[in-house]
Amino acid sequence: MKAFFAALTGLFALFAFASPASAQSGSEFSDAERAEIREMVGSYILENPEIIEEALIELQRRARQRESEAMISAINANADLLYNDARDPSIGPDDAPIVIVEFMDYKCGYCRIASQWVSEARQAYGDQIRFVFKEYPILGEESRVAARAALAVLRQGEDVYWRFHTAMVQSSGPLPAGRIENFARLAGADVAQMQEDMDDPEIQTHLEQVYALGRAIGAEGTPFFIINGRPVPGANREMLDELLAGELSRVRRGG
Repeated sequence: MKAFFAALTGLFALFAFASPASAQSGSEFSDAERAEIREMVGSYILENPEIIEEALIELQRRARQRESEAMISAINANADLLYNDARDPSIGPDDAPIVIVEFMDYKCGYCRIASQWVSEARQAYGDQIRFVFKEYPILGEESRVAARAALAVLRQGEDVYWRFHTAMVQSSGPLPAGRIENFARLAGADVAQMQEDMDDPEIQTHLEQVYALGRAIGAEGTPFFIINGRPVPGANREMLDELLAGELSRVRRGG
């Protein structure tokens, strides 16, 4: 990209010096000069086709940067809903210096992969991180039933919820009602109470509001992480490790 623009700038400079009459009069290039410039630029591109690839790469980089900046702006605008909604499952100290939000769906295979990273981060840095889980069921009816069950189980205690959540997110295959109930039973939940609470309109309202929040910040899929305000779409372990390491370093420096 830089090579292309450098060459193009050089061509214009060449014609500027080659046309003193035009320069002195302040007029633009003549039609003939423009045609010659187009021909020279076209020839340069044909002789150096790699600049097209460079230009496309640069355009993609700029598009990703704009998308990331838009996400960060939306995250900042919705910070209170993201971090301080008491209805969301939250694990870790309330005053932890690092807050990680995850929009997740129990039917999402990539969420299952990402759950290993979440478990490892909790074990390694548990007292420094607060995890907030956003139930974000976007993969069909089983996802919605599973999310309602998770929020119902949460009412029975965070320990019960965490056991239920871990079993559910690490499972694979279909999630019919009977299987969800079995996971709840094994987690120590009162299944009858869970079933009753699942029909509470407040839980459905909560899910609808989380869905709207996810769309507002650009969470088009799951998992979608936010580490102290920085978005990480997908189960991108390299980026998750990089951002978490940066935040841990900042905390150690007292920043």
